[in-house]
Amino acid sequence: MMRSHKTAPDAARPAPPNPEASGRIQIRELTAADEEAYRKFVADHEQSLVYATLPFRDFLRDAAGGEPRYLVAWSGGEVRGVLPCFQRSDAALGEVWNSLPWFGSHGGCLVAGDDALWTRDALLGALLRATARPEVLSTTLILSPDDEPNRAAYERQLVPATTDHRIGQWTALPPPGEELAQRIELRLQQKTRNLVRKALKQGFQETCTDDDWAWRFLHQVHHESMCAMGARPKPWQHFASLRRHLPPTWRRLSVALLGDEPVAALLLLRFKHTVEYITPVVRKEYRTLQPLSYLIFHGMRDAVENGHRQWNWGGTWATQRSLYHFKSGFGAVDRPYTYLVLANRESRVRLRAARTRIGEAFPFYYVYPFAEIDQEQAHEA
Repeated sequence: MMRSHKTAPDAARPAPPNPEASGRIQIRELTAADEEAYRKFVADHEQSLVYATLPFRDFLRDAAGGEPRYLVAWSGGEVRGVLPCFQRSDAALGEVWNSLPWFGSHGGCLVAGDDALWTRDALLGALLRATARPEVLSTTLILSPDDEPNRAAYERQLVPATTDHRIGQWTALPPPGEELAQRIELRLQQKTRNLVRKALKQGFQETCTDDDWAWRFLHQVHHESMCAMGARPKPWQHFASLRRHLPPTWRRLSVALLGDEPVAALLLLRFKHTVEYITPVVRKEYRTLQPLSYLIFHGMRDAVENGHRQWNWGGTWATQRSLYHFKSGFGAVDRPYTYLVLANRESRVRLRAARTRIGEAFPFYYVYPFAEIDQEQAHEA
């Protein structure tokens, strides 16, 4: 389920449709003058997530680098759709486009109105025209679970070279009201419910704070944990940038204290209906006491009380069985989503030749699944 799937990238591709030609839809890049209309469209859209917002754009510019190339569809003087993208360039290697970069941030199109299908086609056509240049190595769109049912429409127009897949996991939160703690517990699997009850008896205290010490604690334990697993940690600058660009009401940093000692922390992002599970950390010597389960439980209570309906745990690999079961224990259900990756044969040859430099040139961007390029080379040999 998690493997990349290769399509027929080098078949003759029809010219991208151009609904703009009819005069019904106009596509132009977002300008400062249009930001208020963009902001309102995203805020009003039922399926919007924090990733499409302008504060998150400003964070991405700091954290992932590159230039925002946000496409906006207009009709009758109103915004009817958006396609947020980032373009990163390297003088020697070329360009990579992501919608969106940074650890699998969801991108793709947000469209609305009676012409929604037409609008999506117009946005994707504009993206194809913008990236149909020899210097573009690859273009990747990361669909949201809500947009996954439209994948066939994306593939029909984009004709991706390959697709990559993730298991999204989401928990539907209960409605607000009396006995909220008990109703959250009922969403949990029995083992997780027992672990939460154990955590609630340990004497932890939760503090929600924006103070420097809490952010430094979050980063320090995150860095230690990720390095111990051989994984890439998020740099300190990324946490500082999130703090700088996202409004305080959009983020929640909670710390579990045992006495005066911080033992775990949890960073959540909050926008509209959805809470995003961004960075959980726990000091290894306290894991058996379940301070992270304690923070998640309180985070869910706070989410419901502030009007949020769902909790996005993010993507999980099929090989991450322990992590998958941990999230499932909190009532998460599978909501798969797809990476659509565009790159022609010439670009793949260049990627293969430059593979040792790609990570340094395009950090925090999805470029291409190199295992497939290796397989293609072996087949050709």
